[in-house]
Amino acid sequence: MTDPTTATVPAQNRAALNAKARSGTTWIVIAFGSGQVVRLGMNIVLARLLFEEAFALMGLVTAVMTGLAMFSDIGLQQNVTQSPRGDEPDFLDTAWTMQVIRGGVLALLAALLAWPMAVFYGANDPAALELRWLISLVALTAFTEGLRSPRVLTAARHMHVAQITRIEIAVTIVHTTVLLGLAWYLRSVYALAIAVVVSSVLHTLLTYWFLPGPPARFVLEPTAVHSIFSFGKWIFLSTLLYFFAMQIDRLAFAALYPLSEVGVYSIAAGLAMMVPSLVGSLQAAIVFPWYTRMLEDGMDLPEAFHKAKKPVLVVSTFVIVLLIVGAKSFFSLAYDNRYAQAAVFLPILALGVWFNILGGLYGSAFLAKGLPRWLAMVSAVKVLSFLGLIALLSHFESSIVFATVAVSVSELISAFVTRYLGWKLGLKNLRIEGAMLLMLITSSTLGLILVYQFGPMAKLHPVLQLAVLGILVSALFAPLLFKLLYPLIRRR
Repeated sequence: MTDPTTATVPAQNRAALNAKARSGTTWIVIAFGSGQVVRLGMNIVLARLLFEEAFALMGLVTAVMTGLAMFSDIGLQQNVTQSPRGDEPDFLDTAWTMQVIRGGVLALLAALLAWPMAVFYGANDPAALELRWLISLVALTAFTEGLRSPRVLTAARHMHVAQITRIEIAVTIVHTTVLLGLAWYLRSVYALAIAVVVSSVLHTLLTYWFLPGPPARFVLEPTAVHSIFSFGKWIFLSTLLYFFAMQIDRLAFAALYPLSEVGVYSIAAGLAMMVPSLVGSLQAAIVFPWYTRMLEDGMDLPEAFHKAKKPVLVVSTFVIVLLIVGAKSFFSLAYDNRYAQAAVFLPILALGVWFNILGGLYGSAFLAKGLPRWLAMVSAVKVLSFLGLIALLSHFESSIVFATVAVSVSELISAFVTRYLGWKLGLKNLRIEGAMLLMLITSSTLGLILVYQFGPMAKLHPVLQLAVLGILVSALFAPLLFKLLYPLIRRR
């Protein structure tokens, strides 16, 4: 017979985890939302201070640094979160020591890649020769990030999101201040690079000053090293392929099209990626640890998946529709004519983002079930489908707009594969996915017709256009959003 005292433990655990998840989600949304508002305003100012090519150059630098980080990713944070030994000092210090070594190696590799990258892209556009110094400068961030305190790993394991988020807010404020000041003074792409280095150093220092925990020690315990590499081999492959899936468009476009066009594309892509960036933060800090703990407490994966999927899809669909219907008005308001084509790029990319978010939700479930190889498979499908589409387009005199369509089509193809793999895990409930996809298509179509075909709308100032579109989209989604938020309001 079950001990009633023992039987209440999972319920108590779930209540505590749900409370942490709600609190963590609130912190992430507030920090991310305020951060995106700051970044958006900053980008608008930078677009007036700098030339279009600057955004393309920093997009390439970011792609190189992100790529190197992912090439060497063995899932240190996922290891600490998922492993039963995640709180043991020797295991945690071993993970940190491997993180420091990895950071030093990445910095060296980035510096070595700087000249070959500059020569390769410089053949298409001489402005790319600046990559020689830009990549070498930003390479310093790999080393400083490797030195971040192991207390960050512990905080992530226990979903102490508020502590980490406060640090990120402080870093965002400093980064914005330094960047705008340097951009005004230098009027150069180097302002972007220097600001990244300064904020990286500050972030590392703050992880030691403001996160509680014992001091870090250099340790390489053989058992811990073996455990980390054993779990991390599929993480390595999946993140390697994920890098290509997320960055291959910028890498390919910079070799095929003028950097001025790629810079405009990068601005649109940055706006489109705001939504999956937020969802990715939630998945890493909330969804994956929550899945792991819930499965340990005996909850079925389909039940846990449905609980996580519904709110993410509803809110994401709402924001994506706003991006699609508001693109033209926003770029008319915030940017000059040089960036007008971004209003074409953004709706196309935003549609692909919806499928990216759906795939990310399934990806967290795969990881919680110990199936990182499935993540690698999905990323491989996306990369190969994109390359195939670009190869097909290369036979025609196609513009960068058609190449942008290829980006979103590759997201759609990979989403089908993700859905098939989810079906194999018993994740068969299509109702919310179908409903949100229908909502996305109908709402976006109505909004675009209003923007491009309704004469009186064109006569309004862009601010009024955005206000009208925002009100209409909010009204369409109001019942769904209220249904999600009402239980949270009642609990308070």
